[in-house]
Amino acid sequence: MKNHKIGIISLPIDRLHIELTNFCNFACEFCPDSKMKRQRGMMPVETAKVILDEVADTRAVKTVLFHVMGEPVLYPNLIDVVEYAGNKGIETCLTTNGSLLKEKLLDELINAGVGKIIISLQTPDEKTFSLRGARGIKFDEYADNIAAAAKKFLNKTGKTKLVISFLSSPLRRLLIPIFPEVSIADTSSALKEHLELWSKRIIKDTPLEHRYNDVLKQIKKIWTFKENTVKISDRLSLHTRVMGDWAIHFDEKNVNAVFGYCPGIQENFGILWNG
Repeated sequence: MKNHKIGIISLPIDRLHIELTNFCNFACEFCPDSKMKRQRGMMPVETAKVILDEVADTRAVKTVLFHVMGEPVLYPNLIDVVEYAGNKGIETCLTTNGSLLKEKLLDELINAGVGKIIISLQTPDEKTFSLRGARGIKFDEYADNIAAAAKKFLNKTGKTKLVISFLSSPLRRLLIPIFPEVSIADTSSALKEHLELWSKRIIKDTPLEHRYNDVLKQIKKIWTFKENTVKISDRLSLHTRVMGDWAIHFDEKNVNAVFGYCPGIQENFGILWNG
């Protein structure tokens, strides 16, 4: 699709989020999942393919992301849908908490043609992992799963990229007053320490271990008040962002305003599992 506008909306927009399911195996304290009142379910695979057909025909969006609420890896037809999108020439991205991202599934996703996988690590140590409400998995197993997945992206071959996402909570009593007790990485030094440990966990005893000093140089430049990216390889990076008030979004009431607008539809929109 050639660039054009519908009102103030420029097409193609950046992202279409498709919620394949709103079931989740985590219950993160910083997520509104526990307050979600709508029905749980799985998107019929036929519905997902109809959406992808329309994306392919119109080219109205640049990238399809499989995530709104829920854990998309729980969706039984995930590989089929990702492969279907790839065969249509659609750029795709999958966001997952990473707990179920075992080697077999990861290989299937890569072979199906997913363009990017984002692992929402968010809580980088055993203490903060308690905020995740994880079922049936301890932190050590979780961390080993993610490190093993990350090692697959240290070589230069392959199209799929992996991003591991971390949260920080600077000035949490001011910026996030609803969660004054939630501490993940309150300071830049704490965030840097987490990134250093995770970088070492990933590249130690690998052919890229010699790049550790370069990675440390990148980490020294990060600041907890902003988004940061640390590049480990051409296909693997660590990303940090400040924790917001996402967990209370379902509690928010409409705020009357004389003037205002939401820029969301100009950049992205979502389709829930029931269409």
